[in-house]
Formats: sequence, structure tokens, C-alpha cells
Amino acid sequence: MNTTVGIEGWAIVHQARQKHYNDRYYGQFLGTREGGKWIVGRQYPGASMDDGFRGGEWDYSERFETNRSTDNMDRALKAYVQMSERTFVWDRVFEQRVGEAIDRHLAGLEVLGAPKLSAGWHRSHPGLSAPIGSHTAHLPFHEAKYKLLQYLRRTELGAMAHLTRGVTLDRHQAVELVIQATGPMRFDYGYNTYWLVGEGS
Repeated sequence: MNTTVGIEGWAIVHQARQKHYNDRYYGQFLGTREGGKWIVGRQYPGASMDDGFRGGEWDYSERFETNRSTDNMDRALKAYVQMSERTFVWDRVFEQRVGEAIDRHLAGLEVLGAPKLSAGWHRSHPGLSAPIGSHTAHLPFHEAKYKLLQYLRRTELGAMAHLTRGVTLDRHQAVELVIQATGPMRFDYGYNTYWLVGEGS
């Protein structure tokens, strides 16, 4: 999304709004801005899909503004999902869709002429069960970054990074590495290895 709201220019990463049984519309939004700051905002109740903001402002918000952007993002996602029950927009795949929207935002816009890459991961710890993992075909660069961010999100529990603290990257470092990537890369996060590789590699 390219919409911004508020005088501080929060970029909306995800928003949800729908009609409740009382014929009122309720909604919320998740936003970010420079410096890795995140916001969870509740829209005003209203009579339509379009009256959740008034003069670009909203009913209530909670901000996440520590110096670790990934921690801010993860805490904002948790608060956003919790809020979704109070604004009546929650469904079974709500958190999954919001996570996808966040990763799409973090991957950035496609750059003309950027290399095609394959994203992948596998369980790299030798003491664990049979090797598991997955990888994509070669994709446009920022699509591959998006897929790698999705792999990180979906395999976070299985990576058991708390057991390798100080040995591999932590979640914040891993996410930042993918965001800043300009080409092929490989790194360990917990018990997993993740990568972007180019064609012919």
C-alpha cells in the first residue's frame, strides 16, 4: 500500500474494515515509518467503509518505537491481531495475511534489471531429524526477497534460535540482512540455513 496517514506520515502496510451486525463499520490499520517505527491504530466507527479516518487521523493507536525495528514489527503484529477481535475484522487467516503484507512491504518494490534469485532454506543442525526445507524457482529479485522473508516467518519456531543465541544471527539481524540484500546471500538462523542464489549457482 502507498497510502499515508497522520501528520507524521505513517505508511499503511495493512488495514481491515467491515460492517458489524449493528450496521456500523469498524476497522484498524497497521503502519510504519522511517526508523523502523510501527503503529497499530483503531479507526473510527462509522457508517461506511470510507469514514474510518477523519482528517487523516484515527480513534486510538499504540506505537512501537524501540531501536530494534524487527522487535517493533513483531510486537505491532501481535497487538494488531489482538485488536482485530475488538474491531470485528478477525478471521482464521487474519494473522497470515497481515504477515504476508508486512513481508511484501519489507521486500520493497521490484527494481528493473535486478537479478533473478531463488529463495530457500533447510534444517542445517546435524543432530536433528531427517533434512527438511524448501526453495523456489528463480524469481524477480524482490519477489525472491519476499519469499525468503516468508520462509523466515513460517519456520521461526522450528529454527529454535533460542538454543543458538550468540552462535547465529538473531531474528532482527536475519530480517535486516534480507531487507538489505542486493544479491545472492546465505546465513544461519538458529538451526536453519537460509539463502538467495542466482541462476547458474
